Amino acid sequence: MEPMITYMADELEVGVPITNPVFDIDGRLLLSPGYVIKDAYELYRVRRQMGHTPVKIAEGPHNRPDRVTDIQRSNPFETFRLIQKRMDGLLFAENNGDVDFADDFPKRVDELCGLIQELCDEDEDIALGAAFLDKDMRYAIQHPIHVAVICEIIAKDMEYSQEDRKQILAAALTMNISMLELQEELHSQSTPLSKDQKLIISGHPIADVRLLQKLGVADEVWLTAVLQHHESIDGSGYPHNIRGSDITVQSQIISLTDAYTAMTSSRAWRATVPANEAMQKIFMSNTQKLTSVSGGLFVRNLGIYPPGTVVRLQNGEIAVVKQRGNKIDHPVVQAIITPAGTLYYRPQLRDTENEEFKIVGLLNKKQINFGISNEMIWGYGDDIRSDADERRHQRLPISDPTESAAQRTRNEREEIESRCWADISTEGNDPVRVAVLNISISGCRLQIPSESLCNALKGDRPCHLSLIVRDIPLITGIKFIIKNVTNADHGCLVGIEFVNMPDKHRIKIEAYLESLNKQ
Repeated sequence: MEPMITYMADELEVGVPITNPVFDIDGRLLLSPGYVIKDAYELYRVRRQMGHTPVKIAEGPHNRPDRVTDIQRSNPFETFRLIQKRMDGLLFAENNGDVDFADDFPKRVDELCGLIQELCDEDEDIALGAAFLDKDMRYAIQHPIHVAVICEIIAKDMEYSQEDRKQILAAALTMNISMLELQEELHSQSTPLSKDQKLIISGHPIADVRLLQKLGVADEVWLTAVLQHHESIDGSGYPHNIRGSDITVQSQIISLTDAYTAMTSSRAWRATVPANEAMQKIFMSNTQKLTSVSGGLFVRNLGIYPPGTVVRLQNGEIAVVKQRGNKIDHPVVQAIITPAGTLYYRPQLRDTENEEFKIVGLLNKKQINFGISNEMIWGYGDDIRSDADERRHQRLPISDPTESAAQRTRNEREEIESRCWADISTEGNDPVRVAVLNISISGCRLQIPSESLCNALKGDRPCHLSLIVRDIPLITGIKFIIKNVTNADHGCLVGIEFVNMPDKHRIKIEAYLESLNKQ
């Protein structure tokens, strides 16, 4: 088996050409031979994409220490809150007459684009969910961030380079810069648009470009995308009624994303359109908007129910979409409200491919009269980390599975037999026994010696797991999702999270963990 990553993260250096390809943690090509890492900040990013735990970067003139210090966190929601803070300062500092701010405007936009790319690199589902769910952020801030996140995901799928994607993100973040106060006014306005408001809106792309130029923006791709983001392929758009290929692809990406996010956002004067209906309206009805950017591209990347969508399940539970699933209409969700209408103490993971947990309806933001903890849904925050730390004290690592039985003493063999193993089964194949490195009531970490089995687990075929202690099944037939994969000397280390775990199985795992504590 050829190693997927030819470098250890610590072996990479700034200014030294790499001699072999470097892959990210998911096996995608990251750097080609001959590439030279420019500075410590880029080195930090590459190492993290390889699965390396970030280390503090030494400060220097080219290391962007202010930005690295800000984003070097274990909680991506802190990064998202930083993006909100920076965005507020970016847009409203100029609006409040900060003359000095104009000198750094393009640079600050570039850094904000980098933060959004960092967040999406870390977890696209969290980036989508955080941007969609936030109800406290003012609309003039929330909307462009949401648009920029989706644009980053779509443009990456279209194989735009990181720098080319930044041009799109910059346009998305500043596409309404000349009408910020009007945006806030319209968000809470309960009556339809007035004639004067319509006039401002129809001319805002031109006003945006003029203001951006005044603020020092000279990037033509950025400025053109802002100018054209309300144009339509059939010529019915504004401000110049251009059509067809005269509209840049970057403008089309922003236009479609802008329309989608505006529909799914709550407005006082119009009803919120559910995410699945908004997708249908844009990509089934408004085909005149589509040329180079297909509706299928959006559906494939966002799903019918994007992360952050609040849904009602067949069994009566209310759940939040946690991540996009293998199928566009079957995401993984966290149930937060019981069928009886009470809050779960902790969210319950559900697989909507299961008939009992299939999605039967959506709730719009006005129907959500209960608090949603992003950290609880996605497993971050101080309380979650504390709980995880506590569970880690209960986890018992097994001995090296490559060690032969002859090398172990009788006591060691008996101790190992008492520990937990797993039988992994995929459709059409016999179960394979693998080592369990640690376990909690929510998931476990496995050592899988076979690359083919690891690849099978990543595929679309149903996979199940049974936990075995002393050759006796502890629990059987549990569905799971893969959280992370890391290459190791003896195969792959795979972190998994249990899905639709019955209470009786949770009780068995808790009892097993308790027995380990007593040993």
